[in-house]
Amino acid sequence: MQFQFGKSGCLVLLVVGLTVFSAGRSCAQNTGDNGNPVDKWHPALPMQPPDAYVGPKTCAACHRAIFDKQATTEMARSGCRPAELPALLDRSAASYEHGGYTYSIRLDSGKALYTVSDGHDSIAEPLFIAIGANGQVFYFQHQGKFYRAAINYSSSEKKLVLDGEFNKVVPVSLESAFGTPITDESMRSCLRCHSPGTAAANQFDINRFDPGVSCEACHGPGAVHAAAMRNGNAHKDLIFNPAHLGPAEELDFCGDCHHSIQEVKEGKFRGTRTAIPQAYRLAGSRCWNATDQRSRCTFCHDPHAPMMKDTAAYDEKCLACHAGGASTPPRTDQTGKSCPVGKRDCAHCHMPRQATADGVFTDHRIRVVRQGEVYPE
Repeated sequence: MQFQFGKSGCLVLLVVGLTVFSAGRSCAQNTGDNGNPVDKWHPALPMQPPDAYVGPKTCAACHRAIFDKQATTEMARSGCRPAELPALLDRSAASYEHGGYTYSIRLDSGKALYTVSDGHDSIAEPLFIAIGANGQVFYFQHQGKFYRAAINYSSSEKKLVLDGEFNKVVPVSLESAFGTPITDESMRSCLRCHSPGTAAANQFDINRFDPGVSCEACHGPGAVHAAAMRNGNAHKDLIFNPAHLGPAEELDFCGDCHHSIQEVKEGKFRGTRTAIPQAYRLAGSRCWNATDQRSRCTFCHDPHAPMMKDTAAYDEKCLACHAGGASTPPRTDQTGKSCPVGKRDCAHCHMPRQATADGVFTDHRIRVVRQGEVYPE
């Protein structure tokens, strides 16, 4: 089954791509001079045709160890088929009532059927993707348009809850209670990271659905590379390796899926919600250096491994730049001052958890946080 995206969505994406390129992103091109579809790949520009993607299982044939490791990460679990959510098998967790309407999700012929009822009439559509690792937002298509469901699944509460966006409006009809309509471009923006290849070119192809942030989200479409490897033609330049990016390039690269600095400039994040785009916050740190490899996102985070939850586990990363204390002479490469207060768990104080309307996030603006300070937007 295929759904066509509107032409306006493609035009917007093209304009954004040209704007990004003109701003000087050295890795923002989608196709190099040699026609290679992953030369200078960037997640923001997945405009290759669907058959340019092969899916993570093809990658696993040669990269099994990394595939198995990455499959355990929150990124890999940040997109899934709703019918595969274990929580939906528990009927008590799959219904919710609000404002005179009953919302439910039940399994029907292998699909997750989302239904809203006012007690007399009902309306239903199958959900096609659930986005989120620690809680899921559901999307569906209704009468040719994309929608965000009025309910989410909360992993912490283990039940359906009202969607934050939907909580801002009062439904006046069964149709309006169903969910929030979103543009083709917004849906593409979600899928380019959470299911690469699904929203390739100008169409959404449910038959190519491979949810989750996996290999081709970061390494680019793999069909050319996979074909070359099968033919014994092992050219490494047929697949993109983000490890070759510098700190500034990598910040832009990761920001494509973790919200970019440009999105903040456009006013999409205000107040404490600026803690959500980590690239923006990290670049605002006094210690961030566009030429220092220790400023790279991947210096602290391995994209192929589960994220470390214990903030003290990052101490060795902090001590790569900062001296361990007055009693320990700094190395020549430790240009940062030692902390006069703490001896361990640096991130707990210097990268505090920040509550926002969208949840709690680690603030990546590394700084001395003073009691009672105004949040540095």
